[in-house]
Amino acid sequence: MPSKISPADFLQQTGVDAILVELQRHFQQSGKALIVSDVKDSQGNQYVDLVQEGGGVLGIALVGYTYVLEKMGIRFFSMAGTSAGAINTMLLACAGNKEEEKSSKIVEHLVDLEMFSFVDGKSSNWRFTKWIKRIIQKMLLGSNIFKKISRIATVIVFLLLLLTVGCFVINFIWPGIAKWIGMGAGLLLLSVIVFIFWIAAKFKEFAKEGYGLNEGKVFHNWIKNVISSFHVGNDAAMQKISNLADFSYHFMRVPKLEVTKDERRENNDPPHMPMLTLITCDIIANRKIEFTQMWDLYWKNQEEVHPGDFVRASMSIPVFFETYTLTDISKKSSFEIWDKHLNWQNQHKRIPDKVQFIDGGTLSNFPINVFYNPRYPVPRMPTFGIRLQDGVLDAASRSNNSLFKYVFSLFSTIRFNFDRDFITKNRAFNFGVKNIDVQDHSWLNFFMKDEEKIILFRKGALAAAEFLKTFDWANYKNERLRNFTMHQDRFDNPNNLEVFPFSDRNA
Repeated sequence: MPSKISPADFLQQTGVDAILVELQRHFQQSGKALIVSDVKDSQGNQYVDLVQEGGGVLGIALVGYTYVLEKMGIRFFSMAGTSAGAINTMLLACAGNKEEEKSSKIVEHLVDLEMFSFVDGKSSNWRFTKWIKRIIQKMLLGSNIFKKISRIATVIVFLLLLLTVGCFVINFIWPGIAKWIGMGAGLLLLSVIVFIFWIAAKFKEFAKEGYGLNEGKVFHNWIKNVISSFHVGNDAAMQKISNLADFSYHFMRVPKLEVTKDERRENNDPPHMPMLTLITCDIIANRKIEFTQMWDLYWKNQEEVHPGDFVRASMSIPVFFETYTLTDISKKSSFEIWDKHLNWQNQHKRIPDKVQFIDGGTLSNFPINVFYNPRYPVPRMPTFGIRLQDGVLDAASRSNNSLFKYVFSLFSTIRFNFDRDFITKNRAFNFGVKNIDVQDHSWLNFFMKDEEKIILFRKGALAAAEFLKTFDWANYKNERLRNFTMHQDRFDNPNNLEVFPFSDRNA
């Protein structure tokens, strides 16, 4: 059922007003103004670029974080996100103009949202869908369903073994009884085999559209409806955002901005080309895809695509949701476009006719790299990043003493490598990133109640307040310049050789 709590009550119970009062008092007592950027508008709002990490339903914490940033006069110029981060990124991009607060509107939709409705199963087999939903619900509520399944399987195996051994032994004593015991064992084994084939047949049907337990249509319709509830330019006299053309006109509008001059920058002009990037993975093309920039890979006209389609592609959690599938690509795009975006190599100059998208987090869950711009060694505005962590950033020790742990570690290494590699080589970006500790929450808890939504929102708000208290804009610029200088040194000496390789002697 939809939440009965009002947005005002929700915010009141999070204690976010008290967090903001304490944060403002902190700056008043310190005698220092909150300065986070050299880019401001006529209202005094400061502008930053923002990247948000994916994390399933834990994305509620992202809303709490951005709510505090906006209340403190911070606005978002360019944005990027993956999966849950893509949801909040797109809503922030659509809910109003850049100079306006938008998180309050997002809270209204968040409060009314029944997350478990996203577990929509398969419309082609509703009876099996209801069974799957009950199983998932029990899993999310922590009823030890895996232990129960394991116990049932153990009992069945034990009974089969007992009947088989009993049949063999009793055959020497009472051959007539042994026959019936053998028939019982055979029937039990046959029942198990039939059940396995039945399950396999049902999941084979699920595999038709990308091996997903849920179609994802409820989420897709929800995000499109929310986006289309907003007007272009936040003007009721304008049309609602119903396609990419509307969104582009809305998002590319930039208020009059001023830049505080920094002598170390060659260009102190105001930024004028905002960028929005949502990450997904095309498993047919085997590529990481960046929407909105690459929209023409799959659609012919901007009027044919809804901004919500990009979000649906970005949050297609493998197995949990069906892959987001598009067809007739060869009729809507061209080899030249694919070559432009993807360096597409095909000797026959052919492109796929059908593509499937899975969650962008499989390749880049925290796409902070999209904001790297070597033309600005000293940035005009910082890149703020919000991460959803489980409390342990880098494991000091890890035991892969089981096949499951080994496969999980292998997948995690591939999944996090791209983002971590960028941060390793560009450590200055760390000064704008904050981790929200969500280790006590499940990222797949679509059965989440209001109480947990409130806790997650509050954790995001507290993390934002802690970050703003310690962020030093001047130091951030210095670190970015130092980072650039290090890269320049590597460029001048590409092999980075000061001594002969593998030796402690000078070359």
